[in-house]
Amino acid sequence: MYSVDLFNRTFHEIWIKDKLKDKFKIKFKKHNPDYLIYNIFGDEHLKEKYKNAIKIAILTENRIPDLSEADYAIGHAHINYLDRFFKFPVFLWCNIKKIKKLREKILNNPKRTKFCAAVISHGGNDKFRTIFINELNKYKTIDMGGTFLNNVNGPVKDKIKFLSSYKFSIAMENSEGDGYVSEKIYDSFIAGTIPIYYGDYTVDEYINPKSFILIKNEKNVKDKIEYIKDIDNNIEKYMNILKENILINESIVEIIEKEEKEFLCHIFGQEKEKAKRIFN
Repeated sequence: MYSVDLFNRTFHEIWIKDKLKDKFKIKFKKHNPDYLIYNIFGDEHLKEKYKNAIKIAILTENRIPDLSEADYAIGHAHINYLDRFFKFPVFLWCNIKKIKKLREKILNNPKRTKFCAAVISHGGNDKFRTIFINELNKYKTIDMGGTFLNNVNGPVKDKIKFLSSYKFSIAMENSEGDGYVSEKIYDSFIAGTIPIYYGDYTVDEYINPKSFILIKNEKNVKDKIEYIKDIDNNIEKYMNILKENILINESIVEIIEKEEKEFLCHIFGQEKEKAKRIFN
């Protein structure tokens, strides 16, 4: 097999080998591969030289897979398409066990005096996120460490280190998407903050809604800001949120990874001719 149009091909080669090492021997070959793994970061996968490969799209961004060009896909979307699509929440690419360990450390030393921070690079087109930030700033100033609305003398170099001094952090997606939960809420959790989240309206399918603050829409903003004020001024409520489990089901990672492995084994366990789902 071979992989193209990925943010890090080495990572995906390691990932696929780890998933399948007890079932298959894998050789990565650039020319005439039997299978081609690709993401959205380019159009190499559309080239004529890969037309005979079985294509597997692995999407880590807020995109719906195009199953007219991919035989199979793994992504966040809530869709069913025979044996061709596997739903894998983007958030679960993150190291949940690492979050848990760091959170336990923070519970032993929870004293934080700084209010709220955000590290946002692009936000000019995201009206909702800007509306929320402006409203919360009326209560206390949010320290902005990215290039967007920066007020801390320039962009910070280490996002997690910067956020780890604050009680709350803004973890809002660039866009709303059904099933799409990126690394933003993960970064907020790992920094030991209480995430203020907006994006996926099914986020509580996996993530415990008691462990973060979910903003659903503009009508919801004022009530949620009052709730944030209450937590900010009540150490008991603040600590109770930090003590909450992050996941609804602690074994969900193992369950989904097992199902994902079964999905991949189904693809590679067939004869190549039978595994083909689209024909050029």
